[in-house]
Amino acid sequence: MVLIASQCAHVAIPGYRMAAYNASKGAVRCLAVALAVELAKWKIRVNTISPGFIDSDMTKAVRDLKSAIEGEQMWKSPPLKRIGTQNDLTGAVIYLLSDASSYTTAADIPIDGGVKAGRIDVEE
Repeated sequence: MVLIASQCAHVAIPGYRMAAYNASKGAVRCLAVALAVELAKWKIRVNTISPGFIDSDMTKAVRDLKSAIEGEQMWKSPPLKRIGTQNDLTGAVIYLLSDASSYTTAADIPIDGGVKAGRIDVEE
Protein backbone atom coordinates (compact mmCIF):
# COMPACT_ATOMS: atom_id res chain seq x y z
CA MET A 1 0.00 0.00 0.00
CA VAL A 2 1.33 3.45 -0.90
CA LEU A 3 -0.28 6.53 0.62
CA ILE A 4 0.38 10.05 -0.60
CA ALA A 5 1.68 12.38 2.07
CA SER A 6 3.42 15.65 1.13
CA GLN A 7 6.48 17.76 1.72
CA CYS A 8 4.07 19.65 3.98
CA ALA A 9 4.20 16.69 6.37
CA HIS A 10 7.90 17.57 6.86
CA VAL A 11 8.26 21.34 6.41
CA ALA A 12 6.18 24.51 6.55
CA ILE A 13 6.06 26.71 3.48
CA PRO A 14 6.43 30.41 4.30
CA GLY A 15 3.47 32.53 3.25
CA TYR A 16 1.19 29.67 2.26
CA ARG A 17 -0.98 29.44 5.43
CA MET A 18 -1.60 25.74 5.08
CA ALA A 19 -1.63 24.51 8.69
CA ALA A 20 -4.69 22.31 8.17
CA TYR A 21 -3.19 20.78 5.01
CA ASN A 22 0.15 20.22 6.79
CA ALA A 23 -1.65 18.53 9.68
CA SER A 24 -3.65 16.29 7.36
CA LYS A 25 -0.55 15.17 5.46
CA GLY A 26 1.30 14.58 8.73
CA ALA A 27 -1.65 12.42 9.75
CA VAL A 28 -1.28 10.40 6.54
CA ARG A 29 2.36 9.66 7.46
CA CYS A 30 1.36 8.62 10.99
CA LEU A 31 -1.50 6.50 9.68
CA ALA A 32 0.89 4.69 7.33
CA VAL A 33 3.28 3.91 10.19
CA ALA A 34 0.46 2.57 12.38
CA LEU A 35 -1.00 0.52 9.53
CA ALA A 36 2.44 -0.85 8.65
CA VAL A 37 2.74 -2.27 12.16
CA GLU A 38 -0.86 -3.48 12.39
CA LEU A 39 -0.94 -5.12 8.94
CA ALA A 40 2.55 -6.66 8.98
CA LYS A 41 1.26 -9.99 10.31
CA TRP A 42 -0.62 -10.34 6.99
CA LYS A 43 2.52 -9.34 5.05
CA ILE A 44 0.90 -6.10 3.98
CA ARG A 45 3.45 -3.32 3.63
CA VAL A 46 2.40 0.32 4.00
CA ASN A 47 4.59 3.23 2.89
CA THR A 48 4.21 6.84 1.84
CA ILE A 49 5.69 9.18 -0.68
CA SER A 50 5.96 12.87 0.11
CA PRO A 51 5.83 14.86 -3.11
CA GLY A 52 7.07 18.41 -3.16
CA PHE A 53 5.77 20.97 -5.62
CA ILE A 54 4.33 18.90 -8.46
CA ASP A 55 2.88 20.56 -11.54
CA SER A 56 -0.82 19.75 -11.22
CA ASP A 57 -4.23 21.39 -11.25
CA MET A 58 -3.95 21.83 -7.47
CA THR A 59 -0.60 23.63 -7.55
CA LYS A 60 -1.76 25.76 -10.48
CA ALA A 61 -4.80 26.85 -8.47
CA VAL A 62 -2.54 27.70 -5.50
CA ARG A 63 -0.17 29.67 -7.76
CA ASP A 64 -3.12 31.62 -9.19
CA LEU A 65 -4.17 32.67 -5.68
CA LYS A 66 -0.71 33.73 -4.51
CA SER A 67 1.48 36.71 -5.27
CA ALA A 68 4.05 36.32 -8.03
CA ILE A 69 6.87 35.91 -5.48
CA GLU A 70 4.98 33.23 -3.53
CA GLY A 71 4.05 31.44 -6.75
CA GLU A 72 7.66 31.49 -7.93
CA GLN A 73 8.63 29.78 -4.69
CA MET A 74 7.48 26.49 -6.23
CA TRP A 75 10.27 26.74 -8.80
CA LYS A 76 12.91 28.62 -6.85
CA SER A 77 12.90 27.07 -3.37
CA PRO A 78 13.79 23.43 -4.19
CA PRO A 79 17.57 23.01 -4.45
CA LEU A 80 16.98 21.36 -7.85
CA LYS A 81 15.35 24.66 -8.97
CA ARG A 82 12.33 23.19 -10.70
CA ILE A 83 8.81 22.07 -10.07
CA GLY A 84 8.27 18.32 -10.25
CA THR A 85 6.07 16.40 -12.64
CA GLN A 86 3.86 13.43 -11.99
CA ASN A 87 6.47 11.33 -13.81
CA ASP A 88 8.93 12.15 -11.02
CA LEU A 89 6.72 10.14 -8.64
CA THR A 90 6.38 7.03 -10.79
CA GLY A 91 9.67 5.28 -9.99
CA ALA A 92 9.21 5.46 -6.23
CA VAL A 93 5.64 4.16 -6.42
CA ILE A 94 6.68 1.29 -8.71
CA TYR A 95 9.48 0.40 -6.28
CA LEU A 96 7.19 0.49 -3.24
CA LEU A 97 4.56 -1.67 -4.94
CA SER A 98 7.07 -4.21 -6.25
CA ASP A 99 8.88 -7.14 -4.69
CA ALA A 100 12.05 -5.03 -4.81
CA SER A 101 10.76 -3.35 -1.64
CA SER A 102 9.69 -6.56 0.10
CA TYR A 103 11.52 -5.51 3.29
CA THR A 104 10.36 -1.90 3.21
CA THR A 105 7.42 -0.84 5.35
CA ALA A 106 6.55 2.29 7.35
CA ALA A 107 8.95 4.24 5.10
CA ASP A 108 8.44 7.66 3.55
CA ILE A 109 10.19 8.71 0.36
CA PRO A 110 10.45 12.48 -0.10
CA ILE A 111 10.26 13.41 -3.78
CA ASP A 112 10.64 17.14 -3.39
CA GLY A 113 13.63 18.38 -5.34
CA GLY A 114 15.58 18.55 -2.09
CA VAL A 115 13.20 20.78 -0.10
CA LYS A 116 13.34 18.51 2.95
CA ALA A 117 17.13 18.87 3.00
CA GLY A 118 16.90 22.67 3.00
CA ARG A 119 15.26 25.31 0.91
CA ILE A 120 17.08 28.00 -0.97
CA ASP A 121 16.02 31.58 -0.21
CA VAL A 122 13.54 32.73 -2.87
CA GLU A 123 15.46 36.03 -3.20
CA GLU A 124 18.62 34.28 -4.50
